[in-house]
Amino acid sequence: MYFPSKKDLWLGLVVWLALLLSLVFAIRDHEWAALAILIPTIIFVGWIWFGTGYTITETELLVKCGPFRERIPFGRIQSVRRTRSPLSGAALSLNRLEIRHGHGFTGLTLISPADAAAFLEELKKRCPHADFPSL
Repeated sequence: MYFPSKKDLWLGLVVWLALLLSLVFAIRDHEWAALAILIPTIIFVGWIWFGTGYTITETELLVKCGPFRERIPFGRIQSVRRTRSPLSGAALSLNRLEIRHGHGFTGLTLISPADAAAFLEELKKRCPHADFPSL
């Protein structure tokens, strides 16, 4: 099952307004070097904005955030809890879920499924061993 990322309106406004205003001013002022940086940046941010989501398969959770991918086998998931952590993650909202799995740099992954209740229901079915405190 695929779950798209929840997107905070304020985050979208801040990011897209800053990029689009920079683009307008760069075009107006004929700043070709700035355009050479801005256009790939806008494409990259768009890839992340429109390409972030989470797929629950039979054996794992697949997290996609633009060009970045992470596969988390269900057996590795130790706990899932709600958080509003501003740490970087594959989440486009501060209404996040922290998945502890003990691998990678931090041992956790932050995600923000738009339908968190349905996501958690599916994940609980596949991870009966994991701790879901207050969820």
